[in-house]
Amino acid sequence: METLISGKNLKAYYVLDLWGSKKVVKAVDNVSLDILPNEIYGIAGESGCGKSTLLKALLALLDPPLRLMDGELLYNIEGRPTNVTLLKSETIRKLRWSFISYIPQGSMHVLNPVKRVRDTFIEILSSHVKKQTKEFLDLAVQHLKDLGLPERVLNMFPHQLSGGMRQRVTIALATVLKPRVIFADEPTTALDVVAQRAVMQLIRKIQNDLKNTVVLVTHDMGVHAQITTRMAIMYAGKIVEEGPTLEIFKNPLHPYTRYLIQSLPAIGDKKLRSGIPGSPPSLVAPPPGCRFHPRCPHASQRCREEEPLLKEIKPGHKVACFLMEG
Repeated sequence: METLISGKNLKAYYVLDLWGSKKVVKAVDNVSLDILPNEIYGIAGESGCGKSTLLKALLALLDPPLRLMDGELLYNIEGRPTNVTLLKSETIRKLRWSFISYIPQGSMHVLNPVKRVRDTFIEILSSHVKKQTKEFLDLAVQHLKDLGLPERVLNMFPHQLSGGMRQRVTIALATVLKPRVIFADEPTTALDVVAQRAVMQLIRKIQNDLKNTVVLVTHDMGVHAQITTRMAIMYAGKIVEEGPTLEIFKNPLHPYTRYLIQSLPAIGDKKLRSGIPGSPPSLVAPPPGCRFHPRCPHASQRCREEEPLLKEIKPGHKVACFLMEG
């Protein structure tokens, strides 16, 4: 099967100069992954594990202090793998909204507070499509209707919309040019459960209608179970497990993945839930060997000294853990 986006040995670090002392935060450290057509690919893990930074690296959104220190990023554009790290910023800009689009954590980051929603639509459309303003508005109205959103929101300012409606408008903006890949970074953050459900249903509807690919970042394992088809588990800047979502939930191979799944509440189960022991490591000075070993009840001396590689244990199911080597 063809690959839409391929990251090879990506190292995306934050290089900070703090009062004359340089600190390097290894937020994404030697990560490789392939994103396929017509799938919802999830990236899960605790806060601070590097999920959002990996998304920025895949989007080529590398604003200082974030830097791509090493690795290769390939986009399959019209059947031809293109190394995005070698493209000029203007070429990358043209790919955004049409080949790839981005739904950030907060909808207010996208919506200009002093502009009506229609002006933001026109701004995005006019940068990629040569049409008249009326045609842009007709396109925006039809797109909103297709997504079940009222036409009146075009004449509203962002502050006049609820949080859930703002996020749905943001999703409409990100999908108006029918991109091949949509990156969504914690799209349900700060929303109530009803709004969360509406946003997730909208993302699923768009993916079904366009038959495109969605890359979804969220720490909520329940959301992954409901919507993603394949997922990666991140810990301390690395992918420790990757595979079909159903397979990971049925048979988690990495101890960290098991802890994440065990933390989910179950209907009718009144047992106390136990959290993951210990705390995540510093990404400035991560521990040697397996980065999870200080918190892992199964850690051996080998885990403390050697770093496990991400290996395929079953078809499509990979894990970085010495326990799986027998």
